[in-house]
Amino acid sequence: MPALVYEGIPTRAYGTVLLHPKDAVASEKNPHRKWIMLAILSVLSAVNQAICYSYAPVASIVEDRWQQRLPSEHLISIFFISYIPCSFTGSWIMDKFGLRCGVLLGGFLQAVGATLRYLACTMNLTDEIYMMMLGQTLSSFAMAFMVNSPAVLSANWFPPSMRATSTSVALNANNVGTAVVYLTAPFIVFSIDEVPDYNLYVAVCAVITWIMALFFFQSSPKPLDGSPAVHNSAAHDEYDWGQWKSAFTHRGFWHTLVAFSLAECVFNAISALLGKFLGATQLSKPQIGLVGAAFIVSSLIGGQFISHYVDKQRNHKAAMQICLLLTAIGLVLFRLVPKDEVKAILACLLVLGAVLGPLQPIGLELGVECAYPTSEATVAALQQLFGNFFSAVTVPVLSSLERTNVGATKGISPRYFYGSPECIMAFMTTATLLMFSFL
Repeated sequence: MPALVYEGIPTRAYGTVLLHPKDAVASEKNPHRKWIMLAILSVLSAVNQAICYSYAPVASIVEDRWQQRLPSEHLISIFFISYIPCSFTGSWIMDKFGLRCGVLLGGFLQAVGATLRYLACTMNLTDEIYMMMLGQTLSSFAMAFMVNSPAVLSANWFPPSMRATSTSVALNANNVGTAVVYLTAPFIVFSIDEVPDYNLYVAVCAVITWIMALFFFQSSPKPLDGSPAVHNSAAHDEYDWGQWKSAFTHRGFWHTLVAFSLAECVFNAISALLGKFLGATQLSKPQIGLVGAAFIVSSLIGGQFISHYVDKQRNHKAAMQICLLLTAIGLVLFRLVPKDEVKAILACLLVLGAVLGPLQPIGLELGVECAYPTSEATVAALQQLFGNFFSAVTVPVLSSLERTNVGATKGISPRYFYGSPECIMAFMTTATLLMFSFL
């Protein structure tokens, strides 16, 4: 870890961990390079998320191609489940061998996985399904490297005043990948015959981004004295596995863990089930794709705006409380809006995305600060571990509830209102807000 100091932070209080000025100066010798590193990581992360949700907007078409033998939701769940064991390995690799090693390995895995998904389309049905799942699984292994690295990149390349913003950009790049899928898949895949071409496009993007990272991505800026750069955690001879446990001993870390996991689960559920939520409307598949992309873009804009506020005000806790409250309200309103009121549905989704988007980047940055001196990669791994575990358990349950609650296009069924996915997510968000505020 680099030399870290607390500046004006009282004991046992929320605050911001600041890099030592010497390290901050080193990153400013080439001020444009840090943005290049952030862009490369963001693109790789977006591709990974695009692979995860690539079939969500065209689920019925790809399921017809596979003769209903492979539900598209299972391909999404693979990412949630595989992250649980991979998070430990991914965090260890980045802490031990450096950020570049972890990012390149993740990019390679998703490039190979996406290529296998394309090659699967040349096989018979049974082999195609197995090869498709193998490619999806390999791509899911890369998730640990993509989602655990934003806080590490921010600590290595950016000054303290920009860390929340840079973390938000890299973390929200996942959402960009999902938005691109919703914007492109419904306009490319009209029948089962277009699925191979669609898989080819995804594979080409994965391979190109990995090659780009291979030639240009670096772990950290070179020191001003010209000596070789040493990665934060690689400077240690032995990896400290005890930090996984010690992180929970720090005051406030549990709060950030629960809030981050809740935000991860809600966003994953909406992204995976939006087509079903809007199934009772008069929207076509391309229109649902545009609405889904609008929801995700609003989460990106909201995330950047609130992160900028946190950078200036250093008030992480208040920002989290406000966003949690508005998220709970937005979920209830989304459930209450009649399904034939398309404009009202779109407005609810835009507001919901704007207040849901900031929760993850702010929660991650606050978690890093609360758990100091636990490494950034370990904090990110812990939060994503719990978030994906929560999603792996909750999303299938919410999907089952949504199938049960499919009703009339007008009004709300009182029988299923409180058991609807939207209201259950609103209840979980409210409980998280109370815990975050009073415990």
